[in-house]
Amino acid sequence: MKKLLLASLLVSGPTLAAGSGVVGSTADIPASHHADDSSGWQVSLGAGAVNAPEFDGVDDTETNAVPLIKVNYNHRFYIEFNKIGWWAWKPDDTGFSLGLVAQSRKGYDKGDGPIPNFEVDDTALAGIRARWINGRFAIHGAVLGSSESDSGGEAHITASYTFIASPKGTLSAMVQAETLSEDAVDYFYYAETDAGADSATNLSLGVIGTYNFSKKWTMIGGVKVTSLDDPISDAPGVTEDSSTKAVLGLMYNF
Repeated sequence: MKKLLLASLLVSGPTLAAGSGVVGSTADIPASHHADDSSGWQVSLGAGAVNAPEFDGVDDTETNAVPLIKVNYNHRFYIEFNKIGWWAWKPDDTGFSLGLVAQSRKGYDKGDGPIPNFEVDDTALAGIRARWINGRFAIHGAVLGSSESDSGGEAHITASYTFIASPKGTLSAMVQAETLSEDAVDYFYYAETDAGADSATNLSLGVIGTYNFSKKWTMIGGVKVTSLDDPISDAPGVTEDSSTKAVLGLMYNF
């Protein structure tokens, strides 16, 4: 399985982020949405481990080491794990933001995916992202298209609530719906055959926590369980109708 993301480690999302196909990368790392009033540059770097199925819909799991990168500049430009973006419009005192985002989507080598002797290249996704934050409640959504014309697009919306927010750490829960287009399902799960794949909507529940050992060191952890829609769970080579992903990491805050 490919161990590296596309060259651009990009960011956004408040959750164990969305993305079809191969998992176990920084795309599966939760990102806290807990508000921070700091301005200027905020940079955190670290490393972690992601335990996840080798491919969404299979029983075999693996644990991969992953880099953790979070950058924020004046709450406009951000890099967060596997996404990069810019909040272009932020009306005052509304909690609403609208902007552009790009992220990587992993493919798989021959023998790593659900279809023997078929491989999918890593691709880049880009599109529009919106969010609304009101106290401890947040909603994030995005509509993304792929750099590969035949690999389709995806859209996702996530609602999360932070139960604990203190100087020592945070604890949040989330629910997410992710829709993959017909082309995306066909590209990843049906080897671009004439099977007539339908679009799929996966539903997820997750928990993320952070713990601050000090102002400089933060531990991050999370778990997400995803129910796979029928067009994916019924695809050739897919043996499971759900997947579970977990992450644990340590970051240094500059």
